Amino acid sequence: MERPERVVPLRRADDSGNGQRPVSGFMFRGQASSMPIARPQGGLLARRALRPTWATLSATVLDVATSLTGAGLAAFLLMHMALLSSVLLGASSLDTLAELIERYYLLQIGTPPLILLLLAHVVLVTRKAPTTFRQQWTLVRQLRQMGHLDTWTWAFQVVSGAALMVFASIHLWVSLTELPIEAAKSGDRVSTFLWFDILFVLFVVGHACVGLYRIAIKWGLLSRRGAYVALATLTAVVLAIEFAIVSSFYSLGGGL
Repeated sequence: MERPERVVPLRRADDSGNGQRPVSGFMFRGQASSMPIARPQGGLLARRALRPTWATLSATVLDVATSLTGAGLAAFLLMHMALLSSVLLGASSLDTLAELIERYYLLQIGTPPLILLLLAHVVLVTRKAPTTFRQQWTLVRQLRQMGHLDTWTWAFQVVSGAALMVFASIHLWVSLTELPIEAAKSGDRVSTFLWFDILFVLFVVGHACVGLYRIAIKWGLLSRRGAYVALATLTAVVLAIEFAIVSSFYSLGGGL
């Protein structure tokens, strides 16, 4: 008569066993103990939660694209200012430079990419701008309650950006329909519509400098204190040069 199988009870790790984790189930005589089954304790779910989702990746890509298009427009502003600053040396200097640009069709070549860059930046930034009256009113109430500088700079970007859409469109239309570029012609236009150029300079310089400040803060390029100093210095220098250019054109138009 065969002897019945003897069931060996499981022992705890702190008993006289081998200290291994107990195996669920029964162990029969002569059966080798198997390794315990590793069960997930939330690690897999945690790793999946840490993986960037498509929405996160797309938002990051759009933020990078917004910063790059904004930096590109700021670089164009500085280049445009450098070209116009030739009028500080005299009207003949600007006319010579304008003749060189028109001879090689640089204005016609550079205008389409500039318009595309401007439109891309507008599309990218409007996705975060308040579009409805309720959103705008909520923003105004929050601005009254919060004294944070970065919140005010974001609101300034929204307002100045909306104004620049109008000012930049008028400026591009007038510049492209009154070719060739001449210092005397530009001087007459500035002396006639001085208020337009003053507002345009204030909006475009403020929007560009504040935008560069926000890019530096967003991506950690500068410390907050360093960004404050850079913002104030850059704004003061660019405004001084721009208003010197406007003053020169105004005097060429017979305003002074």
